[in-house]
Amino acid sequence: MLSPDILAALFPRAPAAHLEAFAAQAPSLLPRFGLSAKPVRLHFFLAQMGHESGGLTIETENMNYSAERLMEVWPRRFPTLEAARPYARNPEKLANFVYADRMGNGPPASGDGFRYRGHGYMQLTGRDAFREVGALVGLDLEADPSLACAPAHALLVACGFWQWKTLNPVCDTGDFVAVTRIINGGTNGLADRKAWLDKVRRVLATPPGPEAQPPAEEAIRLQRRLQALGYREVGAADGVIGPRTLAAIARFRQENGLPAGGLDKRVREALGLAGR
Repeated sequence: MLSPDILAALFPRAPAAHLEAFAAQAPSLLPRFGLSAKPVRLHFFLAQMGHESGGLTIETENMNYSAERLMEVWPRRFPTLEAARPYARNPEKLANFVYADRMGNGPPASGDGFRYRGHGYMQLTGRDAFREVGALVGLDLEADPSLACAPAHALLVACGFWQWKTLNPVCDTGDFVAVTRIINGGTNGLADRKAWLDKVRRVLATPPGPEAQPPAEEAIRLQRRLQALGYREVGAADGVIGPRTLAAIARFRQENGLPAGGLDKRVREALGLAGR
């Protein structure tokens, strides 16, 4: 399903080593963790991964902030510039402060905050997460957090994190915001996460060949009906069933209990277009 070409289209800035390992491991890991059982699971997984890892380009969390930015990211911890300045442009000091005494981490002096800052495709954070996800996937991440970033293990760790958070059943409800809250603890970056979801749906949708294209008038009716129902990813109603329209159809099928597929009789009937 996730060929090297599809992965390169999804994550064009990703290092070659990560793309190659991802493509090699996905056929066994995605079924093992139930991610290939339903399209919505895979779509949500790839979208959240795209956001958290910057398209597989971020290995460890960037803690290098200006004082002004610290006040925006952690307003309660840094209510004033005076409070923020000692931690500005000092990633280790900052991580050891903001992540201290929680998520299984020790006090600032332990160094746990920096050691167990975000790592890997899902930005695993906190000693507890490294220990528990590591046990789940058979890696001692607590002893060596860098394993979560290595191409040989990064996808396995991301899948393990997904299972650790029990996210597949949440995906099955279609609630992308709920998945975001479980991963993030809030809805930070939601707009970017949704943009990634739109991209995932478009890239994974396979355009039909010319013989599968309905007449232009029929395609326009379908596109306009989808637009009226809120499926804005369709774009212009141009009469061509391309990646954007197929992405809308994929979401429509998921949200209406239809099996995976493209434009067929079931979709036409569900949209009230059958027989027209």
